[in-house]
Amino acid sequence: MPMKKNEIDKLLAEPHIAVVAVTAPDGAPHAVPTWYEYKNGEVVFHTDRSAFKYKCLEHDPRVAFVVDTKQAPYKCVVLKGTARIEIKKEDDERGLRMSIAYPRREAGQGVSQHDEGP
Repeated sequence: MPMKKNEIDKLLAEPHIAVVAVTAPDGAPHAVPTWYEYKNGEVVFHTDRSAFKYKCLEHDPRVAFVVDTKQAPYKCVVLKGTARIEIKKEDDERGLRMSIAYPRREAGQGVSQHDEGP
């Protein structure tokens, strides 16, 4: 059954590990598990300039982004679009938020959108 927009927004706002699929310079698919942040209808994920994923995005910015719950009741969101590479100072703050949210989620503690960390 298709999810409604508010259900999609809710799922994307939770700290699930996404799979980002890109196209390698030789045309091969490349998929990588990735932490991300969803805010104001936009997905943001980090990658290092030396990472293969970054090199793929420089070559071809098209991306598929998959988030699923991995447990019943199974839910999945698949997004397709074009990535924008941006280098910003706030990435350090976002990285810190993600490094707090994801390990807590994996430990079964969960994090709300408004949780500021420990």
